[in-house]
Amino acid sequence: MFSMKSLQLVIFLCSTLLLSACVTTIDSRLTRKADPEKAVDNYTQLGLGYIKQGKYDTARARLNRALEINADYAPANNAMGLLLQSEREPEAAEEYFLKSINLDEDFSQGQYNYGMFLMQHQRYDEACEYLSNAARDVEYQQRGKAAQNLGLCYYRNGEIELAISTYERALQGQRYNTPILVNLTTLLIEVERHDDAEAYYARFLRIVERKQNQHSSNSLSLGIKLARYFKDKTQEDKFAKLLEQDFPESEEYKLYKASL
Repeated sequence: MFSMKSLQLVIFLCSTLLLSACVTTIDSRLTRKADPEKAVDNYTQLGLGYIKQGKYDTARARLNRALEINADYAPANNAMGLLLQSEREPEAAEEYFLKSINLDEDFSQGQYNYGMFLMQHQRYDEACEYLSNAARDVEYQQRGKAAQNLGLCYYRNGEIELAISTYERALQGQRYNTPILVNLTTLLIEVERHDDAEAYYARFLRIVERKQNQHSSNSLSLGIKLARYFKDKTQEDKFAKLLEQDFPESEEYKLYKASL
């Protein structure tokens, strides 16, 4: 049996607030003659848009303007934290993240971004706390992403049962969240709960069959592991063929070949 691959999750920062590529053209139009409350929000969102584009100097100018208007606007402080994090200034970034949360504990995007910052620095106990705050907010648009990364946080902190329960709870409201289904299947195989793993993997396969998602090299390797456990050679060969066909250079395929 080839070895388990660690969980891989793509981390998306400030995904709910980023603007489209048109931020440059709308910059002056949005901020000119706006009332202070609207202006500070406009400058904040423009700053986030420029961070996404990698235009850090322009982003700083917009965020500084937002903070000049209202130094206690939580989203602007959070955005400045993201900018400083992107520029690899962790101490300064953390100050802004904490100020944002202290100003508005109900600002779940701030809780999420700080949690991700802490996880990046391997401060998992703290990170899980803030990610949990974001994941509990039923109105937070990125709640699923928060739950996904909360599970990863618990896993990296050596709390695998908490990671599993986090994923299972998240799937009660998001039955077809494919990253969570794949990650949960991975963990259940790791703790040898193969029957449960097979049930969640079957749900993932239904999504793939409906062409609502596609296999990754990781998801195919999970199929091979389950097929081997249940001694289903037909299924094993099917997943192995897809792995060879679609991901011949992947680490999963190399491990599979080595396991033969």
